[in-house]
Amino acid sequence: MTRITILEQKLVQLQEQRNEAGLVCRELKKSQTNLLSDMFNQVFASVLEPGDVLETSSDRVRFIRPQEGYNYNKEVLDLYFRSEDWKSETATQIQTSFYSTTSDSEFELRRMILIGKVGQIILDQSQDILQQFNQIKSDTREEISQARKVEWGLDKEIANLESLIQGIEQENILTQLETEGIEFTETEPYKLPTLWINANRNISRIKNIRITGKTSSGKSADVEVKVIDQIYDMDTQSYIPREVELSFSKVRMRNIESLITHNKNQILTTS
Repeated sequence: MTRITILEQKLVQLQEQRNEAGLVCRELKKSQTNLLSDMFNQVFASVLEPGDVLETSSDRVRFIRPQEGYNYNKEVLDLYFRSEDWKSETATQIQTSFYSTTSDSEFELRRMILIGKVGQIILDQSQDILQQFNQIKSDTREEISQARKVEWGLDKEIANLESLIQGIEQENILTQLETEGIEFTETEPYKLPTLWINANRNISRIKNIRITGKTSSGKSADVEVKVIDQIYDMDTQSYIPREVELSFSKVRMRNIESLITHNKNQILTTS
């Protein structure tokens, strides 16, 4: 079993743990939202009409209701729970948001009535509503925070492991490049990669490349490449592909590494 195989197995385990941690976090946040929803439905129960729905999130409640002629519920108004201090997690004010209209349809008139009734409740009970809102958030905050820390920790482990795997793969490819060489697979020759030989010249349709030597600094290398060329066949009156071997001296290693990085999915690696 290769080192990469072992690391990839570990990566799968971490990803499974991350999925489980994400599920736990989502369930905790869903539970918090349900508690807030229950509280809002109780506070505004006296002003809601049949069919009214309260959509609740961590800092907002939206009033929606059905309207004749529409196959979805329409927004009536939003209430946002904000803090005057952006650093604080304690809500200190309830902000309202609703659209204005010149329509005098039954729906809009009933909407105005609901907005007024909700406004009266906020005017009379804002401090009590804020207290209940903040209590629910406080009671559930620590558990959600701990679940998020587990998520973030696993995200970091996964990112580090993926980086390590990519580094090892790059090393393996470079080793192969300096021994038997690497081959690029592609059904269409024009999709094969291109190597910049220098700032003014590039070679396209590279099928195979091998490093035959390096400069003492290791910043440049001599390479042999096989490219897919096309010649015109007079008998068949069509282009026929053929392999052509070419050699180049002192090609920048950064260009060779770029070739590998940008065409990694086309590389036929050895076992």
